[in-house]
Amino acid sequence: MTDVPLRVLVVPSEARFEAVAERWADRLRAPLVEPPGRGGGERGSDAPGRVARLEVGAWGLRLRADDGPAVAVEPRSLVRRGAGRDLLLRAVGRLGPSDTVADATAGLGADAFHLAARGLRVVMLERQPVVACLLEDGLQRARRGSEGEAARAAAQRLSLCVGDACRLLQELDPAPAAVVLDPMFPEGSKGSLPKKGMALFRLLVGGDADADALLAAALATARKRVAVKRPRRAPALGAEGGLPPPSGSVVGTTVRYDLYAPRAAST
Repeated sequence: MTDVPLRVLVVPSEARFEAVAERWADRLRAPLVEPPGRGGGERGSDAPGRVARLEVGAWGLRLRADDGPAVAVEPRSLVRRGAGRDLLLRAVGRLGPSDTVADATAGLGADAFHLAARGLRVVMLERQPVVACLLEDGLQRARRGSEGEAARAAAQRLSLCVGDACRLLQELDPAPAAVVLDPMFPEGSKGSLPKKGMALFRLLVGGDADADALLAAALATARKRVAVKRPRRAPALGAEGGLPPPSGSVVGTTVRYDLYAPRAAST
């Protein structure tokens, strides 16, 4: 994690989005910037630190640093079926119609929307407040149908819980059949966001230093399987923390999914 704090300012793109922006600012307890044409001044703290802007407009919400691209939840693109093997779906395995998958590191919703578009019910768990707002906004847009019919249908199978996943996993009722973990890759690993977008995301969420504890919580909760995404050549999660090794893996070109038999299955 960086020692430089990241301050998030909420910025309406136009005056007509000011009320919506104010609601998000209140939710996050973040400073609100006046819309262009009215001075663009910050209503709030002048504390030092690197600044990112949570922009509110016709597109919904997006997060941007001055020197990088916007980061947003984009349901329309997330539900598209890609070419080749579906590693994530294979990693989750066969589930029944009443089974639920918990995406315990929901991030920008890529895995959750992907699985929901393929007919699975998914609950997204996200602890970082700004990321949770991005997820909530994307989910709302998808449910309204503004992201296309495929995204709208997928959104009906998605739900969002905000808070620490280690605690939330224990509170899910019924317990999820499978838990998916995609902790932040080590710096230098190839990620799904452009380089500058990943740098902003890492600055916001940190490095998932408690990933081993999250794996332990997932193993204690899942009824059928835990799947952990890793760089292809990286060590298994929890290898140095006394956690059990994976029982198998689904391997792709640059990433793999390590598979674990959960402890909950034997209780």
